[in-house]
Amino acid sequence: MKKKNSKAWINLFSKIRRPKKVNVLQEINLGYNSIVYVVSVDGKHYAVKMYDPRFNGTRVCIQERNNILKAQKYIANVVPKVFLCSRHTENGFDKEILVMEKVVGVPLSKEVFNHQVFEKLMLVLKKLHNSETNTSSEIAELKRLNNCRRLIMNFLKEKQSFDQLEASKHLDALENYYSTKKNIFRTPKKVMIHGDLWWDNILVNKGEIKIVDWLESSEHDYCRDLAQLKIGVLDELVDVNQTKYYLEEILELYKEEFQDESIYERMKFYTPLMYLEESFYLPFKYFSWKIKYNEDPKRFEKRFVDYFRKSEMFLNS
Repeated sequence: MKKKNSKAWINLFSKIRRPKKVNVLQEINLGYNSIVYVVSVDGKHYAVKMYDPRFNGTRVCIQERNNILKAQKYIANVVPKVFLCSRHTENGFDKEILVMEKVVGVPLSKEVFNHQVFEKLMLVLKKLHNSETNTSSEIAELKRLNNCRRLIMNFLKEKQSFDQLEASKHLDALENYYSTKKNIFRTPKKVMIHGDLWWDNILVNKGEIKIVDWLESSEHDYCRDLAQLKIGVLDELVDVNQTKYYLEEILELYKEEFQDESIYERMKFYTPLMYLEESFYLPFKYFSWKIKYNEDPKRFEKRFVDYFRKSEMFLNS
């Protein structure tokens, strides 16, 4: 812990307890949104999530706290406890801050992932997705698709990664698919979803599952979570044949659990859409597409092209 931050750390935890000694044990860089610190306070460990300063004033700490509290109603033992959220104007760090329990476990990886872990994860997600809600507004998928179109076309004007006409044809095909099957997207109940099911948000400890990073949780069709699970877990951890096997098993499990006859058709839309959104993850969700958020431009372009091709391939499969 840097000496100049000692007072700020003490003041932060004084809102929870009377700390005598605070030590930062580990810094975990979670990527684009935040940094998480493992902090020891008089021997007790906490996870302190500090959001990137560009989120200041967006109330993300309150949003994520509320999402975690909602999730605890359905999967209480799977989500971390929250002790404190602090706005950037309330602390000495000038960042939005969330203080949670330190969850024991390792991120899902090729070495950790197996069929037993997969089954445990599916049990957790089915419990979460049994959470029928009625408070959110109508799901506006074409609006999301149009946001993707705007970002993609602006990017291709600058980078010319491939022909804009090709991109437009794929986006038109995706829009047409949704429009011709619109009724099946109105039928499913809206449930609580995690919204960011990447491998590093799923922790495993002795076969038990914990899920962290609930910032993007929302009320939606659970197919969005399943599409994200394919992109962020299966695509990352297993080969193509295993991905196909696990995805088919997931869809069969959900078809039986929820008597969902249109799940295959909805996944045919959500998975390509999610690939497009992931290619412009932060700009799509929060900021102007011109913000490169400390990522190498060539790497960004490569990811965009890769995800766009996968979006085309899935829709055409």
